[in-house]
Amino acid sequence: MKNLQVTDCTQPATSKLERVNFFNGQLLTAADMTTECDYFLQKLRRHNRFLHGWGVVCGLAVTAAPVTATPWRVQIGSGYALGPYGDEIFVGEAVYFDLAACLSGGTTSPCEPNMVTSGGAGTSTIAYLAIQYAECQARPVQVAASGCGCGNDPCQYSRLLDSFTISCLAQLPQPPAEPPTLCQVNQGTLAPCLPCPADPRVVLAQITLPSASTMNITNSSIDNVSHRRVIVSTAVLQDQVVRCCCGQAPPPPPPSPPPILKQILVSQPGQKAWATSVTLGDISPAPFDYELVLSGAAPAGGFPVTVTAVASPADRGVSVQFSTSMPVVVPQGNSSVIVANNSVDFIGGGKQIFTFTLTASDSSGNKSTATVNTQGLA
Repeated sequence: MKNLQVTDCTQPATSKLERVNFFNGQLLTAADMTTECDYFLQKLRRHNRFLHGWGVVCGLAVTAAPVTATPWRVQIGSGYALGPYGDEIFVGEAVYFDLAACLSGGTTSPCEPNMVTSGGAGTSTIAYLAIQYAECQARPVQVAASGCGCGNDPCQYSRLLDSFTISCLAQLPQPPAEPPTLCQVNQGTLAPCLPCPADPRVVLAQITLPSASTMNITNSSIDNVSHRRVIVSTAVLQDQVVRCCCGQAPPPPPPSPPPILKQILVSQPGQKAWATSVTLGDISPAPFDYELVLSGAAPAGGFPVTVTAVASPADRGVSVQFSTSMPVVVPQGNSSVIVANNSVDFIGGGKQIFTFTLTASDSSGNKSTATVNTQGLA
């Protein structure tokens, strides 16, 4: 047996959705176009009903807004809701409603939301303000009459605007069937497809009407919470899941201190056996490499370091030749730099063992030393 309720709450006789199959040479009528539109509308309504449910998503707060001429006037703020039948209800700007119309069961016009029309018998002490989806016919155009008549051509509305109506209820609508809870589903309870609610309206507030028609309505007499059905947006759910499952986000790490010169290391060419001391051969000039190491990455503009050399014992015939001019700049983002092709030159006769002390220093006064030993340069 077909479950008509899973298709469309407003057209229960339609058991299946259908759309137009277009082909060349096809004669299309208004009925075909309407069928095509209805297909997508009903799919959206069905999606909203079964996947999201219905209720107020955001806004639509009811607040007191009395004026001298209408002391029972309230304001319904802008907001968004999904109706019980899956319709979107969007209020783009605040509208006003005179609760005095509740005494006659008044409701607003979908084309003029601030215009209230009287209904039948209403309520007197407690009123429930509700909103529901409605359509407004707009843009009337003249329709060409068929045949050869010469009379006035009739008019038809060429547009349907999504809108809403606001009304007073003497009592709450019949409560809808409730789905199983998440815990019940997790324990094996099968979730049924719920039937359409009996009433298409969404209750926004319960209002206790003033005892006299000349008394101003106040916010204390408006209850926006007790009977308002709320549907939580996906964004709110995601944020809540992250907060519950992941806890509060850790505080950002403190900023890293500025880098300083940490060490100067030396090595024979190509060996990269970095140490604080190296012994060279007896051929002059004797090459060596050195590496400058920082405590962190160099900032923008690089990190300058000056390297000097002192020989022991002092002798004018022995000197260190640096391959680059001073200061040496460690490039931005790097924590070290290697300077190759430096050398110790011995000028003069005889052989003698020398020790050179290399001193590296940065602009903050931090220093590091390394030694270069010779085995008697020839």
